[in-house]
Amino acid sequence: MINVKKYFSWHRAMAIFSKEFKHVLRDPFTMFIALLLPLIVVLVLGNAIEFNVKSIKLGYVDNDRSQTSQNLIETFGSSGYFKPYAVNNPEDSFNEIITERARAVLVVPPDFEREIDAGRVGRAQIILDGADNTSISAIGMYLNSIMVNSYFKIYDLPKNMMHNSFSFKTRYLFNPELNSRWFAIPGLAAAIIALVAIMLTTLTVCREWERGSMEMLLSTPATPSEIIFGKGMPYAILSFIGFLFVFVLARTVFGVPFVGSYIILFLGTILFILGYLAIGLFISISTHKQEVAIQFAIIIGLLPTLVLSGFLFPVEYMSPGYQFVSSVLPARFYMDLVRDQFLKGSSFMDMLPDIGFLGIIAILLIVICIARFKRTLE
Repeated sequence: MINVKKYFSWHRAMAIFSKEFKHVLRDPFTMFIALLLPLIVVLVLGNAIEFNVKSIKLGYVDNDRSQTSQNLIETFGSSGYFKPYAVNNPEDSFNEIITERARAVLVVPPDFEREIDAGRVGRAQIILDGADNTSISAIGMYLNSIMVNSYFKIYDLPKNMMHNSFSFKTRYLFNPELNSRWFAIPGLAAAIIALVAIMLTTLTVCREWERGSMEMLLSTPATPSEIIFGKGMPYAILSFIGFLFVFVLARTVFGVPFVGSYIILFLGTILFILGYLAIGLFISISTHKQEVAIQFAIIIGLLPTLVLSGFLFPVEYMSPGYQFVSSVLPARFYMDLVRDQFLKGSSFMDMLPDIGFLGIIAILLIVICIARFKRTLE
């Protein structure tokens, strides 16, 4: 019969947990990272992030100076996407783009109204800053709508008169207003909690290696699994409390709706935190130095979480190689889960693949930490 206490004793594990938790409560730096840093980052970046491109500076050169050309320019201004301003010298239109005073320039030819009155096509030129792909993509979509609106404004027609035999009426589900913060805040919260979890265990455990207190703990009868449990659980609790603060902030300050299940969200969050705590423990076990550990935490934790998790770029549009790399990151699945529960509210069965992958990754990372700890003991 296998003696379970030989490998894991709750008494020894809870003793380490109690000691570590008291140490954490007396450490202002750890409390700041765990509780205040996520709030500060979400407050700052939550107000700064805006995926919708608005207030695009549009310089215009009106060589026609007619009522028709003014109607065209007014259509751009009334759209809410552009802020038109006159460029007095037509030769300066390119300089407006080069000096970045404008993202786009509208050039109206001298015969614009005459061509339209004669029943021919009135042509105007749009000069765009091709160095900014994000703005160009948005402007391209806006121009299609503005072209239709300008037609009705120039010909003074009611908007319900369409030459086409059909029209599309677009309806946006889950985020009707296309509010960027509703999409960005849950993803930002996931990225910040991941960084906090990995930094907490990396810095604090490495500090014990440098002070020599970890060697004293290794000389006790405590097994690697007991040490990892006792060291990791206080930071898991703090990281989860930090997530709760961010959740309240998202709901109250930014008005992000939550239509999902608290059980699904909290279960996924716990598994997500455990995975990144294990990554932080593995880094601290492998390096033992705070300076080196910080570099690895940024390279392994921060950059992949931001770039490969779907926070900035959709994973499905990445190359197959990068999609495979992202599939080993807890943030890849948690990003889908947290955004889904905030905006869509899918059922447990729908989210089971994400929850399952989070659980598998967390277990594998913890097992790797225990195995690495054994080799360190040897």
